[in-house]
Amino acid sequence: MKHQQLPLQSRNVRIVQPYPITHQFKVQDEFVGQSLLDMMCIRFPFHAKEEWLQRIQNGRVGINGQSVATSYQLLKSDLVYHHNPKVVEPSVPDEVKILKETDDWLAVYKPAPLSMHPGGRFNKNTLTAILEDMGYEKLRIIHRLDAVTSGIVLFAKNKEFARRGMEAFTASKVQKIYYAKVHGVPVEKSRTINSSIRRKNGFVFESGDNLLNAKKAETHFEVAIKGSEHCVIKCFPKTGRTHQIRLHLEEWGYPIIDDPIYGPNGDTTSKRTQNRSISLVSAGLSIPHLNIELAVENPFSC
Repeated sequence: MKHQQLPLQSRNVRIVQPYPITHQFKVQDEFVGQSLLDMMCIRFPFHAKEEWLQRIQNGRVGINGQSVATSYQLLKSDLVYHHNPKVVEPSVPDEVKILKETDDWLAVYKPAPLSMHPGGRFNKNTLTAILEDMGYEKLRIIHRLDAVTSGIVLFAKNKEFARRGMEAFTASKVQKIYYAKVHGVPVEKSRTINSSIRRKNGFVFESGDNLLNAKKAETHFEVAIKGSEHCVIKCFPKTGRTHQIRLHLEEWGYPIIDDPIYGPNGDTTSKRTQNRSISLVSAGLSIPHLNIELAVENPFSC
């Protein structure tokens, strides 16, 4: 497998002019029966409760195209809207790299911090928007990386390959490799963590045994490079849960050194915005039965 060397930190930035937008999204199962105000505070904690209260009262946030009371209880069939008359998106790295492409798929290197697709504070400063500007339209997302994670992302160019690719990920037929720089140095050379994961609050998740409504998750770790206070860990996720590697490294006792949530000085209140890249890179992706082998070099040292 040939490794490509790519930068972990980007130097070029992408800036877009302010614009109006209305976001719409369906009510997730966990929020059915809760008030609109409570749901907005939990899902989008980077705004204070008073701010969401005001936005609902002035009609900028509502249900099914209409203004409602802040105490409105959400239904499964509801469609929430949020209008922002002047969106100012934060700048993002503008160093997306094309790794390889065929008639069926496109592989790119995503810098961080950069969201995969529109959502939250980002609509035009996203990976899909940047690729559209590069001439790659109507790509289909097969899998995702966190905004703060750099590395390999695979897109489908057509419906048929999207189906085959997503089936491969769902059936755990994809071999994934990540590198993480962590705080501390393990005594053991390897470790496998089997610990279920669920949402804790906002964009913060938690892992552990016997957690209600948690999803099973498994990650295998191998020590790649040892230092005096830090080390580089090679990570092999067997499942694909949100924040899985970050949570399992924390549970092992060796969190990612600059993780703002699960790191040595992490904040799990969901009030700290994740606006910087962390030392976690998707460095390898293999789908043997689809003849896909992608890899980039480990960017870390100790």
